[in-house]
Amino acid sequence: MVRSLSIPQEFVLLALDRETNRLKSMFRMHVALYTIMACIAELSISGNVTFEDDDTIRIANSASTGEKYLDRLLEIISSEKPKKLEKWVSYFYYRQKEIYTMVVESLVDKGILEIENTEVLFVVPVKKYSDVANTRNHIVEKMRATLLEQEHVEEHTVALVLFLNIKNMLTDYFSDYEHKTLKQKLEILRKDDMYKKIRTVDHAIQKIEGAY
Repeated sequence: MVRSLSIPQEFVLLALDRETNRLKSMFRMHVALYTIMACIAELSISGNVTFEDDDTIRIANSASTGEKYLDRLLEIISSEKPKKLEKWVSYFYYRQKEIYTMVVESLVDKGILEIENTEVLFVVPVKKYSDVANTRNHIVEKMRATLLEQEHVEEHTVALVLFLNIKNMLTDYFSDYEHKTLKQKLEILRKDDMYKKIRTVDHAIQKIEGAY
């Protein structure tokens, strides 16, 4: 049974899947930043924040979400002047670690992830993340069934799929034979407003990095 996880929690869990994505380390760049954007998507779906027509984000409900990382993000958004999504990307580009770390810790607290401190070449310290509850496979199975077999895709899954796709971490969970069906489904999902927002995030990152 899949535990109830948020969009950012599922995104992080799959982003840490180094076996499936072992040849795609370059696409893990900005995973922390996209995790924060996934948090904003979660807050939008839950009604805690709203997007105005010009993509300005405003607080709609500041009540506790029950998740520390989402509450912390609400606190940050509330403490700043209203910003468009693109400006929030710039803001968090230099402040990625806190929220991302809190999302990872939430998975550890739920008993889904275990963190092991190891070393590369016995010198460089690194963290190894183990999906001890096998939750990742359940998420993938549910996502595959939804995209390949169901006509309707719920908002939560739409957001997760689009975040994974923009980071090139989606197709590895599907066989070559299934890619045609997946492509057709993605064409439909690209009509969703969430796709426009994720593209805004991607363009904002490129704009920031193009300035260097």
